[in-house]
Amino acid sequence: MINFRYHLISLTAVFLALTIGLILGTAALNGPAMEAIEATSQSLRDRNNAMRDEIEALQEELQDDQSFASEIAPSYLDGRLTGQKILLVALPGAETEVVDAVEEKLDYAGATSAGRISLLDDFLDPANNDQLADLVDGVTPDTIEAPVTYDGVAAMSAILAAVTTGSFEGAPVEIAAGDITTVTTGLTELGMLTVETEPTGGATGVMLVGGAAAADSDADERNTAVVTIATAFAVDDPTVYAASTSAGEGNPVVALRGDDIEAPVSTVNSVTAPQGQIGAVMALVDLIADSSVHHLGPEGEEGVEGWLPDAA
Repeated sequence: MINFRYHLISLTAVFLALTIGLILGTAALNGPAMEAIEATSQSLRDRNNAMRDEIEALQEELQDDQSFASEIAPSYLDGRLTGQKILLVALPGAETEVVDAVEEKLDYAGATSAGRISLLDDFLDPANNDQLADLVDGVTPDTIEAPVTYDGVAAMSAILAAVTTGSFEGAPVEIAAGDITTVTTGLTELGMLTVETEPTGGATGVMLVGGAAAADSDADERNTAVVTIATAFAVDDPTVYAASTSAGEGNPVVALRGDDIEAPVSTVNSVTAPQGQIGAVMALVDLIADSSVHHLGPEGEEGVEGWLPDAA
């Protein structure tokens, strides 16, 4: 018969078994197993500390390199673009302070400003294609035949390039000051462009500054649009596309380094660093001088020559 004494003995046996198990387990852990766990933990701590020290050292080295680049930029770039009129174009994603820094480097090189404008996100939005195409018909100068295409970005980029450079499809065209204002005002009213410094026309070189690759639901169209803008300017003028990175699927930097680009564009994939900003200016110098195309970025990265052109 199962009675209270039976339950008491059973429970006592269970607790006794648990107690013995805990004692034996603790003893085991306090032996070789515990020593192995502690040794592994210490090894991981040591590796983590070593990696942290290495990262700190690399950060200090990078900071030193950037400081050095900033210090030598004025003398290194001095006079490289004297007599050249450079249009500075900020693309969606470009940080204002980075664009400011690139403009500063262009000033060091003695370039004359042909204007500074910013293309806004709506310019790249595929939903606005028809708006851009309609605008082209209303702002194209009489000296130019509007491009025949359903691609609003391509058509508008060709017209914007023409009025700011004085060249259309690679040939000189007559552009009046009012033509530039008509185009920039039309885009501004649509919320697709802002003017920081009024374009003067007649640019002899173009510096495009971008950010990271688009990664939203319309990423393919937006990244393709950036490539379209760059090649539209490159058809008419020496053009450099300087972005913050070459990472990301469909990155315009990578696309512009391909062999199927309509017009050659020099690229820089680390324009946030002073070295990248100097490289962007030097790439434009070579493009203007002898049409040499360069693809620049941190040394050791695939597809780049280094921070500066090989012949710099």
